[in-house]
Amino acid sequence: MEIENYFIGKNKKEIFITVTVSTHGIAVTEVKLIINGSIFNKGASTNGAGLISRTSLGFASQLDGGTIKIETDIVLTKIPKSAWGSCFENLQIHYYLEGGEPDQKNPFELLSAEKKKSSSGETIIATKRINLVNR
Repeated sequence: MEIENYFIGKNKKEIFITVTVSTHGIAVTEVKLIINGSIFNKGASTNGAGLISRTSLGFASQLDGGTIKIETDIVLTKIPKSAWGSCFENLQIHYYLEGGEPDQKNPFELLSAEKKKSSSGETIIATKRINLVNR
């Protein structure tokens, strides 16, 4: 799995993340920041849509070398079983980062290798990792 990079810059700016999920299922998203082997919870969705509204990850000077791991679990129980495959194939998750260097890829998107489904197909697990680095 390829891990993408977000260039945070060397300034003292605050870095923010926003996550949007396009699904008909019930989605829960968690954002974790991993720095020097320590894991910090940075947010969890509470609305069933997997949305993480604009949330601070911290300041660039504290984040260099860290990785954000965003995991979204989607339950398709309320969706007709015949549509589960389509829900998996058409799942879109966008990860917006702001506060870093200008002119970067934004939003980051969920790649096909970053999602998997349970053996029954009823649950989709999407895991995105983005490195926070200075150039």
